[in-house]
Amino acid sequence: MRITRFAAQFAIASSILLLTACAGAIGPAPESDPTQSSPPVAVVTMTDPERISAAEGAVEKSLPDAPIWVGMTFKGVVVDADEVCVDRTWAPGGGPEDKGGNAGYVVVWFPAETLGEPQEGFCVDYTVAEPVSPVEVPAGVADDPDLVVSSDYGDEWPLTVPYAVVHCEEIVAGGRVLQVASLTAPDGTTYAANGTAKDHGNFADIDPIWAPDPDVDSLKIDISPIIEAALKGCV
Repeated sequence: MRITRFAAQFAIASSILLLTACAGAIGPAPESDPTQSSPPVAVVTMTDPERISAAEGAVEKSLPDAPIWVGMTFKGVVVDADEVCVDRTWAPGGGPEDKGGNAGYVVVWFPAETLGEPQEGFCVDYTVAEPVSPVEVPAGVADDPDLVVSSDYGDEWPLTVPYAVVHCEEIVAGGRVLQVASLTAPDGTTYAANGTAKDHGNFADIDPIWAPDPDVDSLKIDISPIIEAALKGCV
């Protein structure tokens, strides 16, 4: 009986020693280091061919399900890091007049693959609009309702000066009421804007500040938008 009890006590003591040894060998679990940041997430950058393919697919998917679009082809070209332009071409014998050919282009912006409105022409004609610098206007004319500035007209601005103040005056000549359109340049000179002002007013000839047409030699840029702005003063 003593032997059995002794054997049991010995077995219990051995088990306790074994568990203690194992715990010491394993040790406490290492604590996480709060200063250790997570590994950076890789940013997926599309190659130009991948962007072109995605843009062509996006433009194709945007078309309605109608027979007129069947057979249309798409050809993308990289404009810059954010834009891909996609030319659309009707299938031979396709399109509204069954003539096939060009169906305009669509610009796709990345990374969101946002589609612009379809435009007439070809991607070769498309350019990214440059930001327009604001025109500095003196405080004396900044609030004038008849002020016209080049930044509001873009490529259609017909003057070589950055801004002008337009005027309209009604006169009676030959029994008729005529509208005289003129404009005052930054240097204070007032020029005849329309033919009536040239024929019936004492204004300087506008030719020195009338910009030449960059596309056609010996012609000037259409000045009618400025004349129209002036004539509003007579309404």
